Amino acid sequence: MSEERMLEHARPEFAKASEDLQKLGTREAVVNFYARHEARLGTAMAASTQTVACEAGCSFCCRQFEVVAQPVEVLEIHAHVSRHFKPDQLRGVIQRATQNVAARKAATEQERLTLRPTCPFLVDHSCSIYAVRPSVCRNYHATDKDNCQKSFDDPFSTWPTSYVEELFDTAMGSSAGFKNAVTALGLDTRDYHLSAAFLEAMRDPACAKRFKSGKKAFLKATAPGFNG
Repeated sequence: MSEERMLEHARPEFAKASEDLQKLGTREAVVNFYARHEARLGTAMAASTQTVACEAGCSFCCRQFEVVAQPVEVLEIHAHVSRHFKPDQLRGVIQRATQNVAARKAATEQERLTLRPTCPFLVDHSCSIYAVRPSVCRNYHATDKDNCQKSFDDPFSTWPTSYVEELFDTAMGSSAGFKNAVTALGLDTRDYHLSAAFLEAMRDPACAKRFKSGKKAFLKATAPGFNG
Protein backbone atom coordinates (compact mmCIF):
# COMPACT_ATOMS: atom_id res chain seq x y z
CA MET A 1 0.00 0.00 0.00
CA SER A 2 1.34 3.41 -0.97
CA GLU A 3 0.15 6.27 1.25
CA GLU A 4 1.64 8.78 -1.19
CA ARG A 5 -0.35 7.32 -4.08
CA MET A 6 -3.54 7.31 -2.01
CA LEU A 7 -3.06 10.98 -1.09
CA GLU A 8 -2.44 11.77 -4.75
CA HIS A 9 -6.08 10.91 -5.39
CA ALA A 10 -7.61 11.80 -2.02
CA ARG A 11 -6.60 15.47 -2.07
CA PRO A 12 -8.07 16.48 -5.45
CA GLU A 13 -11.21 14.44 -4.80
CA PHE A 14 -11.71 16.13 -1.44
CA ALA A 15 -11.39 19.55 -3.06
CA LYS A 16 -13.74 18.80 -5.96
CA ALA A 17 -16.27 16.92 -3.83
CA SER A 18 -16.33 19.76 -1.30
CA GLU A 19 -17.11 22.19 -4.10
CA ASP A 20 -19.86 19.97 -5.51
CA LEU A 21 -21.42 19.37 -2.13
CA GLN A 22 -21.63 23.10 -1.46
CA LYS A 23 -22.93 24.10 -4.89
CA LEU A 24 -24.96 21.09 -6.05
CA GLY A 25 -26.00 19.11 -2.99
CA THR A 26 -25.37 15.52 -2.01
CA ARG A 27 -27.28 13.78 -4.83
CA GLU A 28 -25.44 15.41 -7.71
CA ALA A 29 -22.19 15.35 -5.75
CA VAL A 30 -22.18 11.57 -5.34
CA VAL A 31 -23.06 11.02 -9.01
CA ASN A 32 -20.19 13.30 -10.05
CA PHE A 33 -17.88 11.50 -7.64
CA TYR A 34 -18.72 8.15 -9.19
CA ALA A 35 -17.80 9.49 -12.64
CA ARG A 36 -14.44 10.85 -11.43
CA HIS A 37 -13.81 7.68 -9.45
CA GLU A 38 -14.41 5.39 -12.41
CA ALA A 39 -12.11 7.53 -14.56
CA ARG A 40 -9.33 7.24 -11.97
CA LEU A 41 -9.77 3.49 -11.71
CA GLY A 42 -9.71 3.16 -15.48
CA THR A 43 -6.48 5.12 -15.71
CA ALA A 44 -4.86 3.07 -12.95
CA MET A 45 -5.89 -0.19 -14.57
CA ALA A 46 -4.65 0.89 -18.00
CA ALA A 47 -1.24 1.73 -16.54
CA SER A 48 -0.89 -1.56 -14.69
CA THR A 49 0.83 -4.67 -16.03
CA GLN A 50 -1.60 -6.84 -14.06
CA THR A 51 -5.14 -7.77 -15.03
CA VAL A 52 -8.19 -8.38 -12.90
CA ALA A 53 -10.18 -11.60 -12.99
CA CYS A 54 -13.48 -9.80 -12.50
CA GLU A 55 -15.89 -10.23 -15.40
CA ALA A 56 -19.58 -10.17 -16.23
CA GLY A 57 -21.40 -13.01 -14.50
CA CYS A 58 -18.84 -13.38 -11.70
CA SER A 59 -20.58 -12.49 -8.46
CA PHE A 60 -18.62 -14.09 -5.63
CA CYS A 61 -18.12 -10.73 -3.89
CA CYS A 62 -21.86 -9.98 -4.21
CA ARG A 63 -22.72 -13.24 -2.44
CA GLN A 64 -19.82 -13.70 -0.06
CA PHE A 65 -20.00 -10.56 2.07
CA GLU A 66 -22.86 -8.44 3.32
CA VAL A 67 -22.62 -5.32 1.17
CA VAL A 68 -22.28 -2.04 3.07
CA ALA A 69 -22.83 1.54 1.95
CA GLN A 70 -22.76 5.07 3.29
CA PRO A 71 -26.02 7.02 3.68
CA VAL A 72 -25.35 9.27 0.67
CA GLU A 73 -24.96 6.11 -1.41
CA VAL A 74 -28.03 4.36 0.00
CA LEU A 75 -30.19 7.41 -0.64
CA GLU A 76 -28.98 7.63 -4.24
CA ILE A 77 -29.76 3.94 -4.72
CA HIS A 78 -33.22 4.55 -3.30
CA ALA A 79 -33.76 7.44 -5.71
CA HIS A 80 -32.51 5.38 -8.65
CA VAL A 81 -34.76 2.44 -7.82
CA SER A 82 -37.77 4.70 -7.33
CA ARG A 83 -37.23 6.18 -10.80
CA HIS A 84 -36.29 3.10 -12.79
CA PHE A 85 -37.58 -0.12 -11.19
CA LYS A 86 -40.90 -1.66 -12.12
CA PRO A 87 -43.20 -2.80 -9.27
CA ASP A 88 -42.24 -6.47 -9.64
CA GLN A 89 -38.53 -5.59 -9.60
CA LEU A 90 -38.99 -3.54 -6.45
CA ARG A 91 -40.96 -6.32 -4.76
CA GLY A 92 -38.11 -8.72 -5.51
CA VAL A 93 -35.52 -6.40 -3.98
CA ILE A 94 -37.61 -5.84 -0.86
CA GLN A 95 -38.17 -9.58 -0.46
CA ARG A 96 -34.47 -10.41 -0.78
CA ALA A 97 -33.41 -7.55 1.50
CA THR A 98 -35.96 -8.62 4.11
CA GLN A 99 -34.64 -12.19 4.01
CA ASN A 100 -31.08 -10.92 4.53
CA VAL A 101 -32.07 -8.83 7.53
CA ALA A 102 -34.05 -11.69 9.07
CA ALA A 103 -31.19 -14.16 8.57
CA ARG A 104 -28.73 -11.80 10.21
CA LYS A 105 -30.99 -11.18 13.21
CA ALA A 106 -31.58 -14.91 13.71
CA ALA A 107 -27.89 -15.82 13.53
CA THR A 108 -25.36 -15.79 16.35
CA GLU A 109 -22.15 -13.81 15.97
CA GLN A 110 -20.32 -17.03 15.06
CA GLU A 111 -23.00 -18.03 12.56
CA ARG A 112 -22.81 -14.63 10.88
CA LEU A 113 -19.26 -15.42 9.84
CA THR A 114 -20.59 -18.18 7.59
CA LEU A 115 -23.65 -16.39 6.22
CA ARG A 116 -23.60 -15.87 2.49
CA PRO A 117 -26.09 -12.99 2.07
CA THR A 118 -26.67 -12.30 -1.60
CA CYS A 119 -26.90 -8.59 -2.36
CA PRO A 120 -30.62 -7.85 -2.86
CA PHE A 121 -29.80 -6.02 -6.10
CA LEU A 122 -28.06 -9.02 -7.67
CA VAL A 123 -30.25 -10.55 -10.40
CA ASP A 124 -29.03 -13.51 -12.46
CA HIS A 125 -25.46 -12.79 -11.32
CA SER A 126 -25.73 -9.22 -12.60
CA CYS A 127 -25.95 -5.94 -10.65
CA SER A 128 -29.31 -4.26 -11.25
CA ILE A 129 -28.05 -0.93 -9.87
CA TYR A 130 -24.63 -0.95 -11.51
CA ALA A 131 -24.66 2.78 -12.33
CA VAL A 132 -25.19 3.70 -8.66
CA ARG A 133 -23.52 0.77 -6.90
CA PRO A 134 -21.68 1.73 -3.67
CA SER A 135 -17.99 2.56 -3.53
CA VAL A 136 -17.14 -0.73 -1.84
CA CYS A 137 -18.44 -2.57 -4.91
CA ARG A 138 -16.51 -0.34 -7.31
CA ASN A 139 -13.30 -0.79 -5.34
CA TYR A 140 -13.36 -4.53 -4.78
CA HIS A 141 -11.40 -6.57 -7.31
CA ALA A 142 -9.26 -9.69 -7.52
CA THR A 143 -6.66 -11.13 -9.83
CA ASP A 144 -7.37 -14.80 -9.11
CA LYS A 145 -10.92 -16.08 -9.63
CA ASP A 146 -10.04 -19.52 -8.26
CA ASN A 147 -9.22 -18.01 -4.88
CA CYS A 148 -12.54 -16.18 -4.91
CA GLN A 149 -14.27 -19.51 -5.46
CA LYS A 150 -12.29 -21.21 -2.68
CA SER A 151 -12.97 -18.37 -0.25
CA PHE A 152 -16.66 -18.49 -1.10
CA ASP A 153 -16.84 -22.25 -0.58
CA ASP A 154 -14.92 -22.14 2.70
CA PRO A 155 -15.55 -19.00 4.82
CA PHE A 156 -12.74 -19.96 7.21
CA SER A 157 -10.19 -20.54 4.47
CA THR A 158 -6.87 -18.72 4.36
CA TRP A 159 -6.70 -18.35 0.59
CA PRO A 160 -5.05 -15.01 -0.14
CA THR A 161 -6.97 -12.24 -1.87
CA SER A 162 -4.76 -10.96 -4.66
CA TYR A 163 -5.30 -7.47 -6.02
CA VAL A 164 -3.67 -4.81 -8.20
CA GLU A 165 -1.77 -2.52 -5.83
CA GLU A 166 -2.02 0.59 -8.02
CA LEU A 167 -5.76 0.07 -8.44
CA PHE A 168 -6.25 -0.54 -4.73
CA ASP A 169 -4.38 2.62 -3.74
CA THR A 170 -6.27 4.71 -6.27
CA ALA A 171 -9.62 3.34 -5.14
CA MET A 172 -8.91 3.83 -1.44
CA GLY A 173 -7.55 7.34 -1.92
CA SER A 174 -10.37 8.54 -4.16
CA SER A 175 -13.04 7.05 -1.86
CA ALA A 176 -11.43 8.58 1.22
CA GLY A 177 -11.34 11.99 -0.43
CA PHE A 178 -15.07 11.95 -1.09
CA LYS A 179 -15.95 10.51 2.31
CA ASN A 180 -13.85 13.14 4.08
CA ALA A 181 -15.61 15.90 2.13
CA VAL A 182 -19.00 14.59 3.27
CA THR A 183 -17.70 14.25 6.84
CA ALA A 184 -16.43 17.84 6.76
CA LEU A 185 -20.02 19.00 6.26
CA GLY A 186 -21.00 17.21 9.45
CA LEU A 187 -22.99 14.53 7.61
CA ASP A 188 -23.27 10.85 8.52
CA THR A 189 -20.62 8.74 6.79
CA ARG A 190 -21.06 5.49 8.71
CA ASP A 191 -21.15 2.26 6.75
CA TYR A 192 -24.49 0.46 7.06
CA HIS A 193 -25.57 -2.97 5.92
CA LEU A 194 -27.18 -2.21 2.57
CA SER A 195 -30.18 -4.53 2.86
CA ALA A 196 -31.34 -3.00 6.15
CA ALA A 197 -30.53 0.58 5.20
CA PHE A 198 -32.36 0.35 1.88
CA LEU A 199 -35.46 -1.08 3.55
CA GLU A 200 -35.42 1.73 6.09
CA ALA A 201 -35.02 4.34 3.35
CA MET A 202 -38.00 2.83 1.54
CA ARG A 203 -40.21 2.86 4.62
CA ASP A 204 -39.11 6.03 6.38
CA PRO A 205 -38.76 9.31 4.42
CA ALA A 206 -37.27 10.87 7.54
CA CYS A 207 -33.99 9.05 6.82
CA ALA A 208 -33.12 11.63 4.17
CA LYS A 209 -34.13 14.49 6.45
CA ARG A 210 -32.01 13.17 9.30
CA PHE A 211 -29.04 12.76 6.97
CA LYS A 212 -29.31 16.31 5.60
CA SER A 213 -29.54 17.70 9.13
CA GLY A 214 -26.34 15.93 10.18
CA LYS A 215 -28.00 13.26 12.30
CA LYS A 216 -27.63 9.47 12.17
CA ALA A 217 -29.44 8.63 8.93
CA PHE A 218 -30.67 5.13 9.80
CA LEU A 219 -32.02 4.21 13.20
CA LYS A 220 -32.78 0.53 12.62
CA ALA A 221 -30.18 -0.51 10.06
CA THR A 222 -27.09 -2.08 11.52
CA ALA A 223 -23.46 -1.27 10.84
CA PRO A 224 -20.48 -3.66 10.68
CA GLY A 225 -19.19 -4.46 14.12
CA PHE A 226 -22.53 -3.94 15.82
CA ASN A 227 -25.12 -6.50 16.82
CA GLY A 228 -28.60 -6.59 15.37
